[in-house]
Amino acid sequence: MTLPPALANARPAHATLRAMGLLALLLIVLFVASGKVSMQQVLDNARQAAPLGIIALGQALILMMGRLDLSVGATAGLANVVLASAFAGDMSNMPLALTLTIGLGLLVGLCNGLLVVTLRIPSFLATLATSLVLTGGLLVYTGGSPRGSIPAGFRQISEGWLFGVIPWSVVIWAVIGSLLMLFVHYTLAGRKMLFSGANPVAARLSGIAAGRLVILSFIIASLMATLGGIMLSAITGTASIGIANSYTVDTIAAVVIGGALFSGGVFLPAGAAAGSLILFFLQSLLYVLSLPPAARFILQGAIIIAALALANLKKDR
Repeated sequence: MTLPPALANARPAHATLRAMGLLALLLIVLFVASGKVSMQQVLDNARQAAPLGIIALGQALILMMGRLDLSVGATAGLANVVLASAFAGDMSNMPLALTLTIGLGLLVGLCNGLLVVTLRIPSFLATLATSLVLTGGLLVYTGGSPRGSIPAGFRQISEGWLFGVIPWSVVIWAVIGSLLMLFVHYTLAGRKMLFSGANPVAARLSGIAAGRLVILSFIIASLMATLGGIMLSAITGTASIGIANSYTVDTIAAVVIGGALFSGGVFLPAGAAAGSLILFFLQSLLYVLSLPPAARFILQGAIIIAALALANLKKDR
């Protein structure tokens, strides 16, 4: 299927390169400020950024469809609590724990998609409502004190290193991102989603079932949020209410920094990865400079404004 001009002119590689350039600049500033930045530190930051990066991939897919998912943080938190509770510190419970956790995550995505498509509720309102329901449900389920733990064997997906060179979490992140990229750009369903996000009217006139694609995008986004929550659980080893609440805003920031457009039609997994890493290295820079946590929000906002300004200048030209 031939892609429309809107997609051909998007030039996602340029947006990705801008995000990577900003990441390189941040690393240089961090090196100058601290006097030393080792590859070990870089990879360790990447390891910790993996949960955010995986969840950001789902947010990027939703933005590609011209919509927004405000429930990804709550979905990741649901995965954290359910996984730890089902595991109960016993590795033999892994099949049940993963099946239950991923199944609930897919159900959340299906509900989001149906709310948006069937009831025609704006995506940001539908997913905000879902987020509130999940948060309240977790409080009722746990009584405010979640139980359970993640066994040491499972935590190797975040703590282990492949051949002692690269963290397993980074490998998993890269594999998931590559699979999503292949799905979007090299499968019929993915290309229809891309077309639908770029020009919904033309997609509808072409006979594309846009509603089903929207539901599918929310299911995939919730799956990414669930996988990110699982990865986050492997890092922390325990369950905690609200552990991933900040990830909702952070994923939006990451994908926007990476070149995503709220108008849809662009999918940039590498840009989203660069944006996620930028947010984590920004935290390291603030620590080195002994700046208060509030400075993170100021700098994060400034980076988003700069990224959007550059994108708009590129578009105007």
